[in-house]
Amino acid sequence: MTSVLLVAIVIGIGILAATFWSVRFIATGPPPEPDLEDILDVDVPYVCTVCGLSLTVTEAHGGEIPSPRHCREDMLRA
Repeated sequence: MTSVLLVAIVIGIGILAATFWSVRFIATGPPPEPDLEDILDVDVPYVCTVCGLSLTVTEAHGGEIPSPRHCREDMLRA
């Protein structure tokens, strides 16, 4: 009987933790929009080394553009 009670308590704590996390996640809201003056026009081509997908980044926020990921690998500049 005590093992059933222990399992019920663990499940209850898990439900409470998930509920608190969900409410906190919803309450924070989306991140702020980037300042349009900080967005730069760029032309940086990338290619996936696994499947060959090619991608061109045309706008970037800030100076350094982090390499996008595809097929769980970093893409290389073409």
